[in-house]
Amino acid sequence: MKNCKGNYVKPANQLCAEVLETIDNLISEITDAHVLYKKCVVATPKPIDDATYGYYLAYFWMNNRMTRDALGIKGGTVGEWVRCKKELPYTQDMPSSIPYHLNLTTRGYRALVYSGDHDLQVPQLSTQAWIRSLNFSIGDDWRAWHLDGQAAGFTIT
Repeated sequence: MKNCKGNYVKPANQLCAEVLETIDNLISEITDAHVLYKKCVVATPKPIDDATYGYYLAYFWMNNRMTRDALGIKGGTVGEWVRCKKELPYTQDMPSSIPYHLNLTTRGYRALVYSGDHDLQVPQLSTQAWIRSLNFSIGDDWRAWHLDGQAAGFTIT
């Protein structure tokens, strides 16, 4: 923070660049979508554990016609779903979805925002800052939600 002064994308000095390179090297050894998972576990019919078998089953579920119909995927628009696909056919980035989200929610559409605390791609602190930027009133303040008497996560409305 001291060397980068809030600019973590394009470092303005050598010390910041070196720190960011060190962080990138460390992070490269973990799965950034879920820090506790192995890097892009291969989907296999002979499961190593429950997660790998779930990935195997997800392939069939995501490529099922009924699933695609339920998700509103038009025939011929999306080919085979493959887990851990590295190349995506995007031609541009959307710098912020805040104006779109604000437009829809102020028109009465409801939204569920989910963010896990093991996700480095969209960390939950960034999600909280994004939600606060919408400046909505709080209906139900930050609290734990429970499943079978065990805290299973946190919620705010």
